[in-house]
Amino acid sequence: MGIFIPRDFSNRVLDFLNGKTNLPFTQKEEIIASFYIFGKDHKVNGELEITNVKDIARKTMEQITRQVRIYANNPLSMNQESLRENFNKRSMQILIDSNNKNSNKKINFDTTKRISRDPTILSECYAWHLAYYKQDYFFKLFNPLRGTDLPPDLAEQLEGRMLMLGFNVKNSAKLTYDDPIIPFLQWLNEWAK
Repeated sequence: MGIFIPRDFSNRVLDFLNGKTNLPFTQKEEIIASFYIFGKDHKVNGELEITNVKDIARKTMEQITRQVRIYANNPLSMNQESLRENFNKRSMQILIDSNNKNSNKKINFDTTKRISRDPTILSECYAWHLAYYKQDYFFKLFNPLRGTDLPPDLAEQLEGRMLMLGFNVKNSAKLTYDDPIIPFLQWLNEWAK
């Protein structure tokens, strides 16, 4: 899971964790878009795997819906200090995990980036903002992507994989793009460079 709109969302998460900003860190009219990619190593092959991904995607959507409902129906859960504390606990777990993997105490990757892009933290942020602004949202699941339908420089990364995108608007007609995949492909192209 990741957030690709707004482009600086991970920086906003870090500013929140470090106490430099408070929630909400998006504006009500600002689009928030999430992505989920399935079939990372071996792609999604055959009807059984497609059915399994659809089931995982459905459960993911249900989980987001539950999180939004919890936040919307329980004002105490909207408390940003308790959310910041939970995020800091998650950050500590990531840091400990990073240290355990690097027993020589040399960290060969950017732990800060890992924390700011952590799916658990991002999922909570996404649900919190949907509940806070009382926004509609939708998800679109794409069947295994064909290389011929993708920009050539992204075909190797995405061909044969399934993609689910989520937006904080009621439906795709509320977006300024002909297809919800367009902003994701633009972002991925920029990110990959």
